[in-house]
Amino acid sequence: MPVTNAKKYLSSLQDDREIYIDGERIKDVTKDYRFIGAAETMAELLQMQHDPDLTDTLTYSSPSSGDKVGMSHIQPRSMKDVKARGDAMKVWMDATCGMLGRSPDYKNVMVAAWAAAAEVFDRPSFNGSDNIQNFYEYVRENDSTMTHVLVNPQVDRSKPAHLQESEIVAQIVKETDAGIIVRGARMVATLCALANEIVVMPAAVTWHTTETHKTTDYAFGFAIPTSTPGLKFICRPPVAHFDAASPMDGPLSLRYDESDGIAVFDDVLVPWERVFLFRDKEAEAVIRGQTGAGPHALHQSVVRAASKAEFMMALALAIAQSTKIDEHNPVQVMLAETISIAEFARTCRIGAEAEAHETKFGTFSPAMRHISLWQSMFWKFYNRQCEIINTLGAGGLVGVPSFAELAGGAKKDVEKYFQSVNADSSKRIKLNRLAYDAALSSFAGRQRLYEQYYSGDPMRTQSLMFRMYPKDEHIQRVHDMLDDLEGRQNPNWPDKEGGPAFERTWD
Repeated sequence: MPVTNAKKYLSSLQDDREIYIDGERIKDVTKDYRFIGAAETMAELLQMQHDPDLTDTLTYSSPSSGDKVGMSHIQPRSMKDVKARGDAMKVWMDATCGMLGRSPDYKNVMVAAWAAAAEVFDRPSFNGSDNIQNFYEYVRENDSTMTHVLVNPQVDRSKPAHLQESEIVAQIVKETDAGIIVRGARMVATLCALANEIVVMPAAVTWHTTETHKTTDYAFGFAIPTSTPGLKFICRPPVAHFDAASPMDGPLSLRYDESDGIAVFDDVLVPWERVFLFRDKEAEAVIRGQTGAGPHALHQSVVRAASKAEFMMALALAIAQSTKIDEHNPVQVMLAETISIAEFARTCRIGAEAEAHETKFGTFSPAMRHISLWQSMFWKFYNRQCEIINTLGAGGLVGVPSFAELAGGAKKDVEKYFQSVNADSSKRIKLNRLAYDAALSSFAGRQRLYEQYYSGDPMRTQSLMFRMYPKDEHIQRVHDMLDDLEGRQNPNWPDKEGGPAFERTWD
């Protein structure tokens, strides 16, 4: 089956899924005002795969069917494949200004990496190797859109939820001939309302490297359709301003609010053929350490960050140009800073792809060294880009009216008093509404929080980077330099005749 299109995707969402938001169950997410914007944006991305000018970039021939399938499903066999996948992801990320973090490619690359490492899923407690391979082929050939949940609910944050033996945490409560029965909750299911499948992989099962749970009820991995009976998603309220008089008042939030939710498993049956890990005490280590999927998933994130940083840079430049504040040196310094942030993200992507290396599974993986750099720093830089846009926009962002005013009773006044030296009132209001949505709105706040936490606690991420970095060789360099100088010091120092403090190396 070839890549899906917009109509097929939207039709696939019209099922019996249980989506709750604002106290009500949604009958059809493709027609509900809180989801329709993001749903149609997702549909547009999938439709792009049929564009003759983009097909070669966004797709490749399936190794099993020969049909065109999404490039993000590819299991890279060379550095060229890694870059080709990055180029495909960049097309989607540019189309969404980097604001749609969970476009289909995010989970696609992760599942493809798991399947490439299928042998790792052959565990003493359960052999899930065929299941993960079959699932990968299923989502690849059907162009399924996926969400996932990897984190336990926040109950008592003094220790992990799974160490509290809480009924709230998703766990195995029964085993049957048909499969396992799961009860409890997981978070955070971003894009849950708009996905076809949910992937549920191990949450943390260790703490400070020693403390583990007493049972294996919490150690599992599986994937099921989002319409599976007993599976519910309780979504947060939308961040878009639906009372706005014009869609141009929320150009980002009305299109890219992918929603976030808690997944509730009310005695959900997971068929054995959809189970990947079962009662495995090392389940977390398998997923996080042995499959090598992390760099692949974060490759998508680096590409997204490059697009996002470039968009925020462009927005800052446009805001400054509209009122000619870019002629002032302090403003130029801020603009140079946001340019540097965009180039930083782009360089991280280039480095990760350029130093891609072959794995033990025969695939090529992006270089984690550059990905770790991005992971540690980008969320801070993105916050800074928001601050720069807010600083440059200043009162213009606070006082910008609705775009609808240009068609209202005060049209003439709006046209006169909201223009600027380089933009008429229509252009300036659109620009300032965009800047407000990107850097100051509820949507902007969610984007900032997402960048900070979506790949885990940044403190732990940076701690891991410190632990994994090859520090000894750099430390030894310092000591070697000092030892060398000590051996070369002039015993007659200070030499009044003009002798050097240290012996010359060429004498």
